[in-house]
Amino acid sequence: MLPKSVRRTAFMAVAVLFAFTTPSHAQFAMCGERAAIIDQLKTKYQESRQAVGLISTNGAAELYVSEKGTWTMLVTLASGKSCIIAAGHSWDSSPTLAQGTGI
Repeated sequence: MLPKSVRRTAFMAVAVLFAFTTPSHAQFAMCGERAAIIDQLKTKYQESRQAVGLISTNGAAELYVSEKGTWTMLVTLASGKSCIIAAGHSWDSSPTLAQGTGI
């Protein structure tokens, strides 16, 4: 699992991104009932929750990761609406920084 400070920074970045998403961009998010989305992440991708963080009083962000490296970021608003806002592959819980890249 990632250190708490890294998770907090990542969730804050997602919160800011989510807060400033315009309606034209928001239409690309996949939204639905939280339980149904989590069930699909578990059965289709074998992803389980690895981290969670609050987005002010507006909701929560969750990170789901599989052993194969697929990952999904799910945001659930206080209203109950859940949306997948990002997903990908090659997740590395303990990344190695490349020397000389400034990363």
